[in-house]
Amino acid sequence: MSTVVQTARNRDILAGAIFVVIALLFAWEGSNYPLGRALRMGPGFIPLLLAGTLTVLGICVLVSGLKKQERAEIGAVPWKGIAFVLAALVLFGEGGALLGLVPTVFLCVAIVALASSQNSVRDALGIAALITLLSWLVFKVGLSVSLPTFGPLFSF
Repeated sequence: MSTVVQTARNRDILAGAIFVVIALLFAWEGSNYPLGRALRMGPGFIPLLLAGTLTVLGICVLVSGLKKQERAEIGAVPWKGIAFVLAALVLFGEGGALLGLVPTVFLCVAIVALASSQNSVRDALGIAALITLLSWLVFKVGLSVSLPTFGPLFSF
């Protein structure tokens, strides 16, 4: 696992350009929907607003990259973290209806928390419990989302 020395300037310029391109694509697609008015927003209002915000952010990152001259050392690719995050995404997408909101959120957050080498198993479980409680309060109690709290796998 070798390290690569790359200029922070190039990295920021590339990131800023990617932000701008993604924002412009979202703005282009969002322009197909009616904007509405400020008091009665249409379905295209928020995508265009977010695209504008991302464009400004991308330009700021790009300009800051143009001003930098330092070099940054980039370490090895964190394959464990990438695998854990991808596994959590697959679990959330495929297991949501089968497991239900509470087990799915708990497992996904625990897996993602374990992706970081700075979290212990105890920390990951604590983070997962807190986020699961907050998700249940927001989505089930507050918004009454139709996803079952516990899915058919836990029918007892």
